[in-house]
Amino acid sequence: MLEQSANLANCLESSVNDDLFGSLIDVLTRELAVYRELKDFLASEREILMHKAVIMQINKNNAVKENIILKARILGEARTNVLKKIARNFDIDDRTVKLMSLANYAVIEKRQIIEKLKNDLLVIATEISVMNNDNKYILEASLNNVKVSLDFVSSLLDRSGVYLGNGKIGEVKKKGRLLRTEG
Repeated sequence: MLEQSANLANCLESSVNDDLFGSLIDVLTRELAVYRELKDFLASEREILMHKAVIMQINKNNAVKENIILKARILGEARTNVLKKIARNFDIDDRTVKLMSLANYAVIEKRQIIEKLKNDLLVIATEISVMNNDNKYILEASLNNVKVSLDFVSSLLDRSGVYLGNGKIGEVKKKGRLLRTEG
């Protein structure tokens, strides 16, 4: 009778662990999908940045990107919570828990799935980082071009003098006007 109770307890614990690892795989799969969505979005954003971008489109893209990033954060928190539940289930300190160290407690098939998802997430995170840096460079170059253009226009407007009839430069007295009319 005692042996049957022990077997039943082991089966229940195994079932709970299997469900938790199933939840972890589900969260990791959804997280990978969100990161793929972000990667695809960054690729389309790059296309927009390479062409004449309209400020409305950039604002719209920023809103979409913020939503994708928010989804990724929510799934990251869900992953952390599932990892903590798994750690507590195995009496492991949940403050220092690592994905692959907990995956070692899973059955081989689930451990392999978790490892593949982890590797896929690392690859896509690296790709996203590279794309984000590329887009950042494009934006910084565009901003620099705008700044140089504004400085040039300002230098035309802020000239301290005009040529006089005798070839000398005369001083322009500023009275708050950009344009002086004579005639």
